[in-house]
Amino acid sequence: MLVASGNLATSRRIIMGVLGQCALFGKDERNARDIFIAAGLPARALEELDFPISLGQELEICNALVRTMAPERSPAVTVFNAMDQLKIEMLGVLGVAMRHASNAVEALATCLTYPQLTGGHSRFLLWRESGRLLFSFTMDRPVVRGASDQDIDKLVQYCLVLDLVMTMQNIRSMLQANQKPLFINLPFQQPDDWNELRVELPCQVNFSQPEACIAYPGQTENMELPNANPLLYRFYVEIARKQSLMLAEELSLAERVSRWLWAYTPPPTRSEIASLLAMSERSLTRQLGREDTSYSHLLAQVQEERAKNFLRAPAVSIAEISHRLGYAEPAVFSRAFSGWTGQSPRAWRKLNQ
Repeated sequence: MLVASGNLATSRRIIMGVLGQCALFGKDERNARDIFIAAGLPARALEELDFPISLGQELEICNALVRTMAPERSPAVTVFNAMDQLKIEMLGVLGVAMRHASNAVEALATCLTYPQLTGGHSRFLLWRESGRLLFSFTMDRPVVRGASDQDIDKLVQYCLVLDLVMTMQNIRSMLQANQKPLFINLPFQQPDDWNELRVELPCQVNFSQPEACIAYPGQTENMELPNANPLLYRFYVEIARKQSLMLAEELSLAERVSRWLWAYTPPPTRSEIASLLAMSERSLTRQLGREDTSYSHLLAQVQEERAKNFLRAPAVSIAEISHRLGYAEPAVFSRAFSGWTGQSPRAWRKLNQ
């Protein structure tokens, strides 16, 4: 059963996330400034921790950082060795809000509501299965100027492992308890330098899996956070909301609607989206029309991509995918999917596994 989903790879974010990553790679201010300028950022960005940057700029910076690693060093080992440096405080005010939530799921829902403050790089799914909580991370193969196929392979490995390990460390920080994960799955072969890990991993790591995933015991979902405080939670969420609005000022309405559609499963209705954006349904329809799109078109885009993500996982049945996407029955989902792609879900899965 799906609990939450969202896209951490928002088009706009703040620079604090990549500043933290520069520190992980041991880059001083001069090195960081050179990397940022090459990515199209002003030198003053280093002085403004809330400076807005695009996802493309962040990926250029991440690629530049990964390329500084020794050829025999893998991104996965680099991130795991830096695990103790990845703390919830790196999320700034959002991290503080998450620590004061009532439970882990509420904290993660807050994270997904304001993903542009996370500095994440992947799509995120959280679901219950067989008494476990499963957190999965998927990422489209990015296009980065000047990057070779090998560079992109390493960049994707780095981004997926970073998002996964950061989530694991966030849960550890929020619970302040020895709640260890059950296992970690990674979608690439075991790196040649895996035996050079300098840290003790909390669970088994499995390689060559369908997707990046981390599993926890089911009771983790309802564990009360030791720092839970409703008043402080509301206070810091409001600050996070205002930071988010500042980043959203230059976003199109279509992008903002898409973000809300990605944040929830099943996705919000047209009236719910209008309410979230503080406008009437008529105004929402009219303004989206000016951007040559509509709620229905944006919903279809999100549902199609979600469906394809699920179909790439052989263990998830078509009936379960239909349920997760909010369709009344599999036949309705199959008709919708055929309309998007010209293929049935079963035929598309067969061709894309």
